[in-house]
Amino acid sequence: MASKVKVTVSLDEALVRELGGAGRQKGKPRSQLVEEALRLWRRARLEQELKEGYQAMAKADRAAAERHLAAGWEVMK
Repeated sequence: MASKVKVTVSLDEALVRELGGAGRQKGKPRSQLVEEALRLWRRARLEQELKEGYQAMAKADRAAAERHLAAGWEVMK
């Protein structure tokens, strides 16, 4: 397991209350909930980057396929 580092952050008071309530409900310390939230955020960011990358690849593949199709028609004429 990676070593832990203590950090200080400023949060909206309502978020801190919600975090405390969630921690009591789940039986987890606030720091663990914040860590889980950051991991989820990091995963969502990676998934979005992958999605955008795959969409760009699909666009490029479609353009290449259309060029090759047009060239194929020219050969068949």
